[in-house]
Amino acid sequence: MADLSTTYMGLTLKNPIIVASSSLTSSVDGVKRCEDAGAGAVILKSLFEEQITFDTERMIGTLDYNAYTDAYDMFASSGKDYYLNEYLTLVEKAKKSVSLPVIPSINCVSSGNWIEYAERFENVGADALELNVFILPSNPDTDAETIEKAYFDILKEVKKHVKIPVAMKIGYHFSAMGRFIKQLSQNGADGMVLFNRFYKIDIDTKTMKLKPSPILSNPVEMALSLQWVALISGEIDADISAATGIHNGDAVVKQLLAGAKSVQLCSVLMNEGLDTISEIRNYLSEWMDGKGFGSIDDFRGKLSQSSSEHPESYERSQYVKALVGIS
Repeated sequence: MADLSTTYMGLTLKNPIIVASSSLTSSVDGVKRCEDAGAGAVILKSLFEEQITFDTERMIGTLDYNAYTDAYDMFASSGKDYYLNEYLTLVEKAKKSVSLPVIPSINCVSSGNWIEYAERFENVGADALELNVFILPSNPDTDAETIEKAYFDILKEVKKHVKIPVAMKIGYHFSAMGRFIKQLSQNGADGMVLFNRFYKIDIDTKTMKLKPSPILSNPVEMALSLQWVALISGEIDADISAATGIHNGDAVVKQLLAGAKSVQLCSVLMNEGLDTISEIRNYLSEWMDGKGFGSIDDFRGKLSQSSSEHPESYERSQYVKALVGIS
């Protein structure tokens, strides 16, 4: 029988399937169910930096800082502490309740005061930390270097506070993606999660109002992450975890062949339930047995660009050939 164990950021996983940050991992019971279903690790539901800021500001309200300095500082501190302490409690209880790696997630947009708490995640037992950085480059007056610097600043500040591995979960809105990912790895990222699925809007033509587009992914969306996993996996030291659009065992095999160390599942589990994990594990095991692979390392990265005899097939040249009818 095939050995499905793998490593991700130095952590030992019994298989490469990670339950991504979602409502499935928002409670201790949820984390237990993920372990019972056979997951290799869990990413806890993200703590949003904006949530801390918004609710703190709401608590402060119209309080005049100059007139009520002590009260203002107390409310500002207690508002921030409430959400962070609640989340720290989840991390601690989850870690004590399961044997698989537990990785808290911070959805952040700046290197703000929340970084002071990074060390506390480590102290309560977190195995690693995932930084889900959500900076949409929508401001036409902000250049690429400024946006990239924000990512580097967040990573560097967190790495100063913790010894546990740190993964960067990023989107795909970068003009020089390969260079940016490599720089994150060089600046201390132990893992790269490709990709973050940004919130998108839609328009209701009946009401003429904005509405959210579908939140859950579909299998077609995996093409982008698969291409970039294949392109970059042999070029960086950081481990890659593939995300978005992974809905079945065949998709998992593809990402591992491209060079991913692990895969993150969310939408398929929300749609079809946690039993899907067992189905995917069985598919992976049977595929490996059929190909004669005893372990994941026997085939991981075999179809990455760095291992290919025809690296041009991962880029635009193949499209041009197909377009003009050259075989």
